[in-house]
Amino acid sequence: MNLGHTLFSPNGRSTQNEYWLGVLIVVLGNVFLAPLPVIGAIFWIGLIYVGAVVSAKRLHDAGKTGWIHLIPWVISLSLMGFGVVAAGGAALVPVLDMIGTPGGWEMLESGDLSPKATAQLVSGGLLAAGGLLLFWSLSALTWVVYTIWVGVLSSDQDDNVYGPAPRQTVYAQAATRSAGAPPAEG
Repeated sequence: MNLGHTLFSPNGRSTQNEYWLGVLIVVLGNVFLAPLPVIGAIFWIGLIYVGAVVSAKRLHDAGKTGWIHLIPWVISLSLMGFGVVAAGGAALVPVLDMIGTPGGWEMLESGDLSPKATAQLVSGGLLAAGGLLLFWSLSALTWVVYTIWVGVLSSDQDDNVYGPAPRQTVYAQAATRSAGAPPAEG
């Protein structure tokens, strides 16, 4: 296996093992490198590319176009956008309600809030946080389902428009020969 080709070249096909190795590298890279301030952001962008490449090559192996990889991105970014809008609304409604009541603006400016106003602001903040968590979780679930789906796709056994079939049987044949058994036919 040529790891550089597996991770950086979008052309050709890859086996399930190569795909899962690429997924592992992307996950570990995100866990260990993404938290670093500036260099982490640069690596994060590179890991997006690597993730797209390994997914596209695995999709190619199943005879599917690599453009399918855009579908979870669209779903994920849409869910995140909806989450931000919903959270903003949930946090803003109690503030607008307070401003709309007589003396509400002065109470908000002074910070001298009634227990009811405090409860409304806290509940709005909790609702906003819950909404963000819900939409973030749905986005993460989208990626988990997509990653597993791509990883378990059936391979085209023959050559297809994306290239020759990757041969996992080469390793099995080499192991069989080293054990002294005759090579497998086919």
